[in-house]
Order: sequence, then structure tokens, then C-alpha cells
Amino acid sequence: MKVSVGQIYIKPGVSFPFSHRMQIWLAGELSSAANDSAEFMKKYGTDFNLVVRISADTQISAPQIKGPTIFKRDKDVEFTVFLPFDTIASAADGCRAALEHLVTGIRSVFQQAGIDPGALDEKRAFLIEHICTEPTMLKTPWPLHP
Repeated sequence: MKVSVGQIYIKPGVSFPFSHRMQIWLAGELSSAANDSAEFMKKYGTDFNLVVRISADTQISAPQIKGPTIFKRDKDVEFTVFLPFDTIASAADGCRAALEHLVTGIRSVFQQAGIDPGALDEKRAFLIEHICTEPTMLKTPWPLHP
């Protein structure tokens, strides 16, 4: 099953500097982690794919999941993971804080979609480390607010 990753931010000034390369790389990693998706296929169909949108909001302290939104014509099942902007922006290591929340949110998406999160759990530390240490994963260096 293919997993796609995108970003959509709805509040002015509330966003993270993840690059399009990060989205493509993470999508590949999540696609390989979503290998046990029999329940997803039973629930939505064998030709549907998962879309994870990254967003952020203020005044939340943990990731919030919105969805699923089902796009029958595109054969996509879309969830949005809202990251806790204030918590991440005030963290000593904002990138790692953002990724900890993001992977936790994606884990919840996998569970809600009927995908076994076991392979994602195994990759958690690798995903966080790679995104926070590979310069092409960010459009601009962290921190967001000096």
C-alpha cells in the first residue's frame, strides 16, 4: 500500500519547516511500514491509499487526528495530524519534539486506519534521527523562533 505525506497549515504563522524532500522520504518509509494492512483493505478497498497531512494548531498539548476523509475518485483515505505548535516551539529541541509528536500521531492514524503499527514502532528512532540530522529534510534550520 502506498502512503503519501503532505502539509497543510491553516493558521498564519503556525507551521513547521519540513521540506518536500522530507515528505517524499517519509512517505516511502511509511509505505514500507504499512505492510500489514489487511484490515485497511477490508475497510476501504484494495486499491485505496493512505494520505497523511501534517498540520499544526495552538492551544493543544498532544497530536490531534482529524479524519478519515475518503476520496472515492482518487481512491485516497486522508487523515490530518495536528501537531501541538506551542509545545514544540518552546521545546529545547523543536525538531525532535515535532517528530516525536508526528510519529505518535501517525501511529494513531495507522491504528484508526486498520494498519498494524509494529513496523512503524521499530522505525521510530530512525525516522526521528534521520529527519532531524539530514539537512535536506528542512527548508530552513530549526529553531523556528530564536
